[in-house]
Amino acid sequence: MKLFLKMLVAGSVLLSSQFAWAQTPAPLDETALHFYSVQDDVAKYPAGSIQSHEAAASALEMVTTARANIEARYKVDQRTCYPKFFTTSCLNKATERRRLELLMVKPVEIEANAYVRQARVVERDKRLAEKAAENSGKPMLTETPGENKAATDAKNLESEKNSASKETARKARADAYADKNAKYAEKQQNLKENEAAEEQKRAENIKKYEEKVKASEARQKEILEKKAEKERAHSN
Repeated sequence: MKLFLKMLVAGSVLLSSQFAWAQTPAPLDETALHFYSVQDDVAKYPAGSIQSHEAAASALEMVTTARANIEARYKVDQRTCYPKFFTTSCLNKATERRRLELLMVKPVEIEANAYVRQARVVERDKRLAEKAAENSGKPMLTETPGENKAATDAKNLESEKNSASKETARKARADAYADKNAKYAEKQQNLKENEAAEEQKRAENIKKYEEKVKASEARQKEILEKKAEKERAHSN
């Protein structure tokens, strides 16, 4: 009966957590989106930091919210691009920013989901052990009686290897995350520089166009003046 109650409570908590994660949050308004930073949200969950159900739930909620904001800002960027002179270039930049920002939140989602899956396996194994103990009518043993020193040393060595392997994996994830952030920052800087260059080019093109229009108007005026002079000369 106790085991059934534990399973019922665990199932309720899991369902409520999944329901919370499934909710799609409303994105920020257009003004707030202008100042929204995906990088700041992702930085709250560095590699290896998700070590609890609460942290995993919070991280997955952040991922869902970030994606909603990214898509909303992408739509705003598209609307902003259409009236511009270089519409295609502007749309390409908006698409690239959306792609990079979605890539930034992916590692957090992967790590959170990995923790959830691992926690489920641990919980399942624990329930199976409890059930086996109840069926046998014997309490669960936390230590193995008579365990010899060689077996203990082997277990300790294996535990140390696993810890070292986990630490190496965490460092690799952290390095990969930092590298992605650096590349993202570099691309954002390049986008800004390209945008400034294109704006300058646009201004130069507009200036040249205005100069051509003025030159054309001056020529037309000169032609009309000469024509008027000829007409006056013929009339005299």
